[in-house]
Amino acid sequence: MKWTSRFLGASRLGLAFRYLLLAWIVPSKTTSFIQMPVGAYTKHDICFGKYFKAITTFGKLVLTSSFLLVYRTLDTSDGTMSVKDYCLQKLGWSNTKFRETFNTSERDILIKDPHANDFTCDISLAFKLITTILGNIIEPLKKDLRDLKNMRNRVCHEDVDMDETELKDRFSNLKVVCRNILEGVGTLAAEDTSTLVLDIEKGLQDLAEAKLDVLDVESYLHDVENFRKEKHSKMITEGRKELMDTYSKLKILNPCTWLSDNKFISFAVDKIFTEVKLMEGVRRVMMNDILNITSLKQRFIARLIIISGVMGAGKTSLHRYILDEWCKRSLTVIGLSAIDMVIAIEMKTVSSSSLVQFLREQLLCRTCRSFSENDIIPILQDMNILFAIDGMDEANSHGKALVREITHKFTNSHIIVTTRPEHSLELMQMAEDHIVLHIEGFDHESQIQFVEKVFASIYSQNTQGREAEKFLEYLSTTCKPLMSHFALPLTLALLLVLWFDDSTKMSSITTITRLHHKIIEMCQQKLVARLEAKGDGHAVSLTRKVRRWVLQLGKVAWNMMEEDLLYISEKHANELMDICEKEGLDAIQTMSAFLNCEINDTITGNRHHFSFHHTSAIEFLAAMYMADISASQGSLGTTFDEIDCTGYRDLLMYLAGLLKMNGTLNMKLASQLKYVFLYNMKVCPSDYTIWWNLLREGENDQSLCQMVGSIVNQADVLTVNSWDSQETTEAKMNILKQTGGAPAEVVINVHYKTAFNSCPELQNIVSLLAAAEKSKVKIYLENDFHATAETEVCDHYIVPLLKVNRLVELKGHIGRDFASNLVSAANVQSIFVRVSDIQALVKLGESMRKHRRWKVKFMPSRRWTLKYVEIFLDLKKDTEVSLIPDLKYHGTLVVKLSGISDASATWAGAVLKRLSNQYTSVILQACQITASGMEQLIGEIKGVKIKVFRVMSDYTISRDEVKHLAKKSNINIGWRA
Repeated sequence: MKWTSRFLGASRLGLAFRYLLLAWIVPSKTTSFIQMPVGAYTKHDICFGKYFKAITTFGKLVLTSSFLLVYRTLDTSDGTMSVKDYCLQKLGWSNTKFRETFNTSERDILIKDPHANDFTCDISLAFKLITTILGNIIEPLKKDLRDLKNMRNRVCHEDVDMDETELKDRFSNLKVVCRNILEGVGTLAAEDTSTLVLDIEKGLQDLAEAKLDVLDVESYLHDVENFRKEKHSKMITEGRKELMDTYSKLKILNPCTWLSDNKFISFAVDKIFTEVKLMEGVRRVMMNDILNITSLKQRFIARLIIISGVMGAGKTSLHRYILDEWCKRSLTVIGLSAIDMVIAIEMKTVSSSSLVQFLREQLLCRTCRSFSENDIIPILQDMNILFAIDGMDEANSHGKALVREITHKFTNSHIIVTTRPEHSLELMQMAEDHIVLHIEGFDHESQIQFVEKVFASIYSQNTQGREAEKFLEYLSTTCKPLMSHFALPLTLALLLVLWFDDSTKMSSITTITRLHHKIIEMCQQKLVARLEAKGDGHAVSLTRKVRRWVLQLGKVAWNMMEEDLLYISEKHANELMDICEKEGLDAIQTMSAFLNCEINDTITGNRHHFSFHHTSAIEFLAAMYMADISASQGSLGTTFDEIDCTGYRDLLMYLAGLLKMNGTLNMKLASQLKYVFLYNMKVCPSDYTIWWNLLREGENDQSLCQMVGSIVNQADVLTVNSWDSQETTEAKMNILKQTGGAPAEVVINVHYKTAFNSCPELQNIVSLLAAAEKSKVKIYLENDFHATAETEVCDHYIVPLLKVNRLVELKGHIGRDFASNLVSAANVQSIFVRVSDIQALVKLGESMRKHRRWKVKFMPSRRWTLKYVEIFLDLKKDTEVSLIPDLKYHGTLVVKLSGISDASATWAGAVLKRLSNQYTSVILQACQITASGMEQLIGEIKGVKIKVFRVMSDYTISRDEVKHLAKKSNINIGWRA
């Protein structure tokens, strides 16, 4: 085919293609249909062959023409410059980058004039040219381009049993995608592609209706077979089998991170996995939309999806759910079935620093034997790959290098990475086109679903409901103080494990430390029982021996944290076995009770490799060891002096809880913990969630309460917002309650869409502040101030603050009680109050007058502190004007009125004149007043000084009318319709 300049107009491209479509694709309609012999090709074969030919040939034409049309609009000498020259001269690439981007056969094509007859691209190369060379230019078309490539991949790599109905549907979808691409390209290249679109659609229609003989079918299916022998197809077909075999071993959602998976067969992902809560900012994202990126962000198609969440929030469970859904070729997760291969990487297992090494040695050992090292990356780059990476917070230097390589080389692939929040920034810096989804575990409904699924997997259909109800009753009563923790799937699953073991021993579980400790205790008891049954000793002596061994396991865990190891080295494993031998314990049984054990056959016999399933196991056992050392020494010593990372935060929480359980927590140890948190871990004094978790795990020990209270007292400002997470608000409330401490100033903000009476935690905080020693309080209840339909006042919670002189500023809806008690509030500086009761307004006027006279008479040296008053008069329009009090206030006074019309204009003017003889500002909002009505109002307020008068009315008046009103009243009037 000759791509000369005369063909680059869309209409002439269409003429060129017309011949090709008829000559290359569609058999002659005069060809008679030959009756196929029995045992030859079926109608399904014919349908499949037609669809294969349509995808591979039309897809190539659409992608190639799209590239050329846009390429000629660049600085490419009207499209005649070779792609290699364009990359080196115009894009500034090095020869090395060009070689890394394109393989040898591709480079041989790209040195040619794109108009040359031998410039031929398959779909993979055409797609790579579009995405790599054209880049962001084709961003609006990226989804349709990828859809076309995925159609090709699916038909080339899957065995599709296709009938005529499905063929028709697929041809229809193909037409839509081709039209979208060509029309979009026409817009980008300023070319009319309508004729080309029609030719493509006609060609597809002719192919769909064509009668085929045996030779046609044989030719089509021969093309399919040849393609499937190519490298890309081989990677997909063989790679999928190997990956699915590997992922089938990752179906168990093991809740007890130090026990092997075979103890939790019932916890299979397809049986118990329950939707977790994902948030993008303030918006919830449905879990099955995780790959539907265009619905999450409109600015760009994000390829890096960061799943950020605390330990136990469900990150690994979500990771394994995605693998299971892909293996089943499920349509539940939108877009997942179109993925050619999911490359799953669990960071804690990575020992390779390059992707090729990782695939050849760890994940795709069998498949990669069929490929040279240099081919693996280019082949994968041409495929629709999803990288599912779990546990970035557990990555060592090899793992981090591996992720950097993936983000750098696979710019057109989706990458999902799970991590703890403190490692999110590192990932965000690897790719600009990223999205951070915060995983928050279960909401209440999901908690119930999860429990019901677990019980259904263990009990019979007749008993599962009754048993689940018992557990849920226990959860909502005995465990109510820990309910926020059970939003974490791991914590809820651990509780279930203990329940199934012995539900009568659950009353002592009041903290997460006690929960983990109970699990360890259960494991020890079961191990002792097994060893005693074997005749290895008496239960009492065995218990002491196992206890000593567990502490040594904790020491190994501590050393692993210091050395940044995620696996038990041969040296550490030998140390643990030596201790077993010294104590007379069966080494393999003992270690397998707490660790994952893998057995490898070698020439010299079986070798056992031991590892922890999760960092939480390492952290808790290390905390057990450190608690034992700290208790014996009465001090943390210098153990934590070199710690400067957040990875020890959970360990310290467990440590505080274990010290409390042991009865050894005192003021000295509490002070040392404070130093480690503030100066080694760099925890911010205002991170109240961390301080509350520490108090809770330490069971509100008096020494910890004093320590945290001293931190709170040193803070300048504590801000509490109604839009904060419930966890954050509860943390602040509980710290104030348990420590009695409070910072110099507390600011409470309630969103304008949220009523104060719907915020019980904030109401409790206000009540607690009334008893605080020094805090000055500012409260802004936006909804209560603005919502004219609301009748409830805030007096019950605010008046106690007035009585103890803690209130500095208030915005809200007040009643008579507040208005009466304002007289004794010496520190109030500003109030923004809605008044809907005439008696409350009267009391407010009395308090302001009495307060002013009282201060002048008894404290002449002190100035009047109330410097700003804003009153929203939400009174009925038939209120007697004679009842309106004279405020006699000479500070900044702003008054708002709502719903004023011409009929009530005179009343409004009389009210304003009665209330005060001077205003900084008067505001009429949501009004239906005209210029005539405003003139009546102005007539009523003669002699009243008003600096600014703002009117927001449904009626528009002219500038001249506004000037007339301003001149007549000598007031600066602003009018907005």
